[in-house]
Amino acid sequence: MRLDGTLSDYPLSDLFQLVFLGNRSGTLRIFSSGDEGIIVFADSLLKCGKTKKFSGLKAVKEILNWKSGKFVFDTESIIKLADEDRIDLPIQQFILGISTELDECEDLMSRIGGDDRKLILISVLHKNEPVTITPIQWQIITHIGDAPSLSQLKGRVSISEPELLRAIIDLRDKRLLELA
Repeated sequence: MRLDGTLSDYPLSDLFQLVFLGNRSGTLRIFSSGDEGIIVFADSLLKCGKTKKFSGLKAVKEILNWKSGKFVFDTESIIKLADEDRIDLPIQQFILGISTELDECEDLMSRIGGDDRKLILISVLHKNEPVTITPIQWQIITHIGDAPSLSQLKGRVSISEPELLRAIIDLRDKRLLELA
């Protein structure tokens, strides 16, 4: 069986549900903005994923962010990818995990106020108290100068969206960062 279409007609979340509910095995190829994603399903498992830049679970999460493009799901073809591309995660567990992550991101984003918010470092610390920051927070701080908005920062750091949003809120709460 072969199913093809566009992501505007069939969002990837719907395709994952179709594969899960139909207990299908096969290879899903997605073509979007010059990139190609490959996701392999077999035995009710999300077996592996790959894009030009990412491998494994990170690749699948990246692909789920693609909103436009074309896809082909072929049950006759199950591609074997390299070990670094392997996931072997039950599809239902993945769907639930992504759903939880999306809910968390939505909550965090509402606390930030949107992708277009400007990130401004505060140059003077209040009360001259020592401050401890994490490596993720340090990565954010070092990129704020050349990425003044949250949406620009997302494209320049390799931090998952929930981690990025949590770190920005924490930096704001520590009064090291202002959102304008």
